[in-house]
Amino acid sequence: MPSLRTRIDAHHHLWQLGRFPYPWLAPDAPPRPFGDQSELKRDYLVADYRRDMAGLGVIASVFVEANAGACGVCEVEWVDTVATEAIPAVSVGQVDLRRPDVAAMLDRFEETPRMRGIRMSLCWDPRPEWQFIDSPDILSCDAFKSGVRELTRRNLVFDVLVVPGQLGQLAAFAAANPDQQFIINHLGTPLQESRDRAEWTAGMRQCARCPNLAIKLSGLWVIDRKWRPDRIRESVRLAVDLFGTDRCMWASNYPVEKIMCPVREQIANLEALLDDLGEDEMSAVFRDTAARLYRIPVDVSAAPVR
Repeated sequence: MPSLRTRIDAHHHLWQLGRFPYPWLAPDAPPRPFGDQSELKRDYLVADYRRDMAGLGVIASVFVEANAGACGVCEVEWVDTVATEAIPAVSVGQVDLRRPDVAAMLDRFEETPRMRGIRMSLCWDPRPEWQFIDSPDILSCDAFKSGVRELTRRNLVFDVLVVPGQLGQLAAFAAANPDQQFIINHLGTPLQESRDRAEWTAGMRQCARCPNLAIKLSGLWVIDRKWRPDRIRESVRLAVDLFGTDRCMWASNYPVEKIMCPVREQIANLEALLDDLGEDEMSAVFRDTAARLYRIPVDVSAAPVR
């Protein structure tokens, strides 16, 4: 069973299907890389999230954009209207940083009180199921670089999703932008083919050398859908050992990960394979790293989700 420590969930989604298009959740949308998403094609609101997290010590959370298929500012504005207390405490929105009006868009985002950053899925791989963006050269695009500078100017976090073959490029990009905080989503997508494993391991080592790169222990279904400790141990421990607990954070990825590994098993399995860490280090992984990087005022005595 999970311990009783307080936690911050560094990554979850909310959606209301009638409010925004959500193309990936449309009735006729094809399966995602993780498989059939039919169970997700229903509203997932704050009350649903609170019910799922009840009894786990969650005192705050980070909403991350849900590929709404609409103006990202509207999505974050909606979250501000439905949030209850610190669920979610802060938001990460979505905008294509290549847009010519990105500065104006970010100005609008900053009018929302929970705004802390932007996420883009930069995944591009020869395998069609991992082509989430229209260009394999996004990290060398001048318009993209300009957009990242706008994030830096505003002290906004940049959440990124990449595949193993892009981790080296991401490390070079982060090194060239040392004042920008980057957070790698879903453990850098550690796909399991031998080529992917080699690229992921090398890329993790490169990324860990950049102090402005942190990583989420989430999305582990690509290794094992049940997050079994013996299956995920090697990848999780490599990431934690390379980045250090002050740059690692647990994230539920709910409700997506719910259809694979329920949150109680996520936490219990991670705690089992990190059980040699000290209490301060465990608190960093499960609470303090997210609080610091997303600028969440934390009251560890706050009542957790019930």
